[in-house]
Amino acid sequence: MADQRTPVIARAALGAVAVLLAGCSAMTGTATPGEIDVRTLDVGRYTTTPADIENGREPTDGAILEGLRMGAAIVFPHDVDAGLTHNWGTDVLDTPRRTADASAISNVNLPVLERHRMITGFDIAEGSRAFDAKTPAIETDARVTRVVLLRFPGAAAAEAAARDLEATDFAVSPDNQPVPIPGYPAAHAHWRPGVKTIGATFAHGEIVVSLFLQHPNPDIDALARRAAAILDAQVPLLETFTPTAPDRIADLPRDPDGLLRRALIPGPANQQIAISSREFAAWPGRASLHYRPTEPAELAAAWDRGEVDSVANSYTTTLFRFRDDSAATDFGDTWQRTLSEAAHPVSAPDRVPGAHCAERRGATGSPALTRCYVSYRRYGAFVSGPEPAGVRQQAAAQYALLANAS
Repeated sequence: MADQRTPVIARAALGAVAVLLAGCSAMTGTATPGEIDVRTLDVGRYTTTPADIENGREPTDGAILEGLRMGAAIVFPHDVDAGLTHNWGTDVLDTPRRTADASAISNVNLPVLERHRMITGFDIAEGSRAFDAKTPAIETDARVTRVVLLRFPGAAAAEAAARDLEATDFAVSPDNQPVPIPGYPAAHAHWRPGVKTIGATFAHGEIVVSLFLQHPNPDIDALARRAAAILDAQVPLLETFTPTAPDRIADLPRDPDGLLRRALIPGPANQQIAISSREFAAWPGRASLHYRPTEPAELAAAWDRGEVDSVANSYTTTLFRFRDDSAATDFGDTWQRTLSEAAHPVSAPDRVPGAHCAERRGATGSPALTRCYVSYRRYGAFVSGPEPAGVRQQAAAQYALLANAS
């Protein structure tokens, strides 16, 4: 086993890196009774017209879109082990190369992935402590669980891939030994005695589940039990997931439930934008849970009460769809009320109902980040950036866009 592997952060998160969004404004619509006339808001040069999301479709979109669908079918490690309180990374792995470079799978397995015609994948890693790029996880007592779902063109290909992935990884060290996983005789797993990690693969239909787990100490029985517990939770999710036929993947909708068209974009509404899992994509249904805040607890509770059922991420905009209007408002109020010690409230955009803004001080040498939350009916959105005035314009534009898209 390649025991020095450390997850690479590839996180789609509320605090995405801030960039300035500039485009052309196009104010449309009129106010309904009880609502402001959004044409009077200061939106700067940001667009307020819903985008045609299908414009600019690329051949590479299909693998990303199918990977996002798989993101709704992957187990969240903290649901199995409550001690895994920190997200170490989550993302679509849409090519064999990205999978070999970023996932729990050793990079010696790139030829295996290519030979068995891997289609796409989804990756999640969580740990019992915060991720520290300066200190390899193996040098700490952290518990780590990483789960990767890999899609292949058929059950036979997946079964062969699971076997070959294990065999290739096993051969990395002459000290590796096979490990049986309780309840899963078809699983392939190994560890290196004295090392506190385990790797395992298990084929279920057209999907291979690849696991990498670290324990505080080299306890192989504990590691094997943890692997079995993950599979116990993962397999039922896969049984409810229907993979898209390979010849239909290219036709998957980019905006399956119409949320991405409502998210503020960096330019005119008719521009062509490539789908990118971390920058411009929809995360509908259970996939939206990848954006659920874990702290503070009050904000997580507001998310749960609000029954978020879809998320769209557009560069520095993250848009949520809640159960109803009051839930969208409650989430923003809770966010403002539970700001961390590193943040403080700042002025919200003029005349945008219920808007909240805050500034969070940056790390040493980094600029402060301004973030605003706006809600319109059952939708709520965060926008962010380093320039407070520009972020307020983004917030006003996002509010107007939601009104125009209704």
